[in-house]
Amino acid sequence: MSIEIKHVSKAYDDFQILEDINLTIPSGELVALLGPSGSGKTSLLRIVAGLEEPDQGQIIFHGENLTEASIKERQVGFVFQHYALFQNMTVFDNIAYGLRVRPRKIRPSRREIRERVDRLLRLVRLEPYGKRYPSQLSGGQKQRVALARALAIEPKILLLDEPFGALDAKVRKELRFWLRHLHESVRVTSIFVTHDQEEAFEVADRVVIIRDGKIEQIGTPEDVYEYPANPFVYDFIGSANRFEGKITHGKFIDGAFETEVPEYADHESGGLGFVRPHHFIIEKNRSGKQSIPGTVKHIHAAGPTIRIEVERSDTHDFLNIELNREEFAALELHAGQPTYIRPKKVQVFVTTQ
Repeated sequence: MSIEIKHVSKAYDDFQILEDINLTIPSGELVALLGPSGSGKTSLLRIVAGLEEPDQGQIIFHGENLTEASIKERQVGFVFQHYALFQNMTVFDNIAYGLRVRPRKIRPSRREIRERVDRLLRLVRLEPYGKRYPSQLSGGQKQRVALARALAIEPKILLLDEPFGALDAKVRKELRFWLRHLHESVRVTSIFVTHDQEEAFEVADRVVIIRDGKIEQIGTPEDVYEYPANPFVYDFIGSANRFEGKITHGKFIDGAFETEVPEYADHESGGLGFVRPHHFIIEKNRSGKQSIPGTVKHIHAAGPTIRIEVERSDTHDFLNIELNREEFAALELHAGQPTYIRPKKVQVFVTTQ
């Protein structure tokens, strides 16, 4: 079941929460809506579900305009952040609920309901828990019950609104892995709302970056991470060191740092440069104008990646650098040591003309 979102806009009083959103999702794809709080992600999801109406635009499922259709007509499954399970029902009954309340004409038989619920319990790895109540489950188990309940009605579209937001980091990571494999099993077209970048990148086929009600970039996780469309996306996705300088004669200059930017050969403007923490080389001697003098201020050596904080000697800005243990051991670094830092990869954007 494909989804087309065409020119959708929505305002609450004088606040424009969504502005001319256009997005096409092919059948069977899992798309993550990613952005900061208040960017419009959940509002867009609710409009797709039929829980809210757009001021302008259309919602089209598989070629059929359902903009004014009810939630029931859209046949969507919705998973919320806080589970919304019935506390007085067992896990089995929670999952079966959407099937049992169907009109008699389309309601499955008791046997069909039991078989479908048993199959879903196996799918979400909760076979032994069918007779338990939500209060007897962990947070991660409750969320899996909520997902099974949404899938029980065999929705054409699955919508997930921050489904792991109330869980601790370890459980979130486990459920991300599980959800990816679950989606590969059922292949229902899905939209997943999150503000967690790692979550979106691990789960989604494509990521949609939203800010202030507008789409900033759409692409695969790899494309969005490696080729950010603008400074906001680069700064928002992952860790990044920010350089503020100027572009002149095909060069970007910030303090003692200078690098070639031939794509901006005709520009005389302000510029922003970004470097990922793992895109640095630490040197004992300066090797040109790309090599920045600094002093090691702090070394965080726990875990497989060594994080190093260096203060630039020219601007007194701090740079965050990541090395693997082998690289770190070879350099024999210590706090207070003068050093040089050279970026291997710099992404530069024009800021002012």
